[in-house]
Amino acid sequence: MIKPQKILSNLYERLGFNFLYQGDYARAEKWFRRLEASEPDSVRVLRDLGLLLMSRGDSAGAKALLLKEEKLYGPSFHRHSSLADIAYAEGSRKEAARRYGLALAEPEAAPDGEMAAWRGLLEARLALCATEASFARGRESMERYREGEAARAKGQAEAAMAAFEAAAALDPTNWSALNNAGSIAFDLLKDAARAEELFSRALRIGRSPQVARNLELARKALSARR
Repeated sequence: MIKPQKILSNLYERLGFNFLYQGDYARAEKWFRRLEASEPDSVRVLRDLGLLLMSRGDSAGAKALLLKEEKLYGPSFHRHSSLADIAYAEGSRKEAARRYGLALAEPEAAPDGEMAAWRGLLEARLALCATEASFARGRESMERYREGEAARAKGQAEAAMAAFEAAAALDPTNWSALNNAGSIAFDLLKDAARAEELFSRALRIGRSPQVARNLELARKALSARR
C-alpha cells in the first residue's frame, strides 16, 4: 500500500512539472518547494529544483543543487550533462568540455543506451568547446538569448522572436531559443504554423518534454483549423 505522504509527494511533483512545462515558474517552484519540505535530499527534489532554476536562468542556484546531488549520490549522465550546460552558459569553456566528455562516456549515452538520443547534442556542444573561436559563437548566442528574454519581458514580441532566432542561428545547439521563439509565435503572434516549425526544430535538437508538449499544442491548433 502506498503511504499517504508518498501520494502527496508524487502530486506535488506532477503539479510542479505541469506548471514548469507551461512556463509558469513561480507556481512550479511553489509545488517543488513543497516536495522539498517532505524529502529535502531526494534525487528528484534536487533534480526537479535544479531543472526549474536552470529554466529560470538561475545557473548558480541550479549548480549548487546539482553539486549537492553529485556529492550525495555520485556522478551520473544527468549530473555531468546538466553541469556541462551550466558551465557552457556561464562561459566556462574547459569545464563545459570536461563535463560533456564525462557525460558522453557514461553507459546511458552509448549508441544503444537510454540517453542515446542526446548524443548528437552533447557531441555538438563538445565541438563548440574545442576552440575559443567556436565557443565565442556560443557566447554571442547566449547574449542574443538574453536580449530575447529582455524584449519578451517588455512585451516586445517581434523583437524577442528575432533575438531568439538569431541566437539559434549562431549556435545550432540552442534549442531553448527555438522553443522560446515558438512560444512567442504560438501565444503572442497566434501563428500556429510558425510555432510548429520552430518547436519541431527545437525537438530535433533537444529531447525536452516541454518542447514536445508545445509541439503537440501547436499541432492540435492547426488540426482544429482544418
